[in-house]
Amino acid sequence: MTKNALILIAHGSRKESSNSEVQNLMLKVEELTKEKYQITQAAFLEFAEPSLDKAIELCIEKGATSIVILPYFLASGNHVSKDIPSLVKEMQNRNPDVNIRVTSHLGSTEGIASLLCTMALKA
Repeated sequence: MTKNALILIAHGSRKESSNSEVQNLMLKVEELTKEKYQITQAAFLEFAEPSLDKAIELCIEKGATSIVILPYFLASGNHVSKDIPSLVKEMQNRNPDVNIRVTSHLGSTEGIASLLCTMALKA
C-alpha cells in the first residue's frame, strides 16, 4: 500500500520566529491535505532543522513510499534550480524503492498573481 508524504521545504532563517511560521503553515497544509498525505513534514535548506535530507529520512522511517517535495520559494534561484534537485537526486539514489518528486516552486504557480492582486486591492 502506498503511504504518501508531503515535505514543505523553505530556506530557513536565523530568526526562529520565521522558522516557526513555516512550521505553523505546514500544520495548516497538513490539515487541508490529510486525505492524500498521511505524513507531513517541514524542512529547511539553511539555518534550521530538519534539513531536507533528514526530513526525507524521517518520512521514510514513518513508512512513506511516495514523497512530494513542495518548494516554498518565490523565485527559481539556485536553491530551487540546483540545491533541491541535487539533494533529491542523492536521496532518491539512496532510497530507490521510494518515489521522491519535486513540485514547481510557489512563485511559479498559476494562482500567485491573483493572490498578489487580492492582497494589493485589500491594502
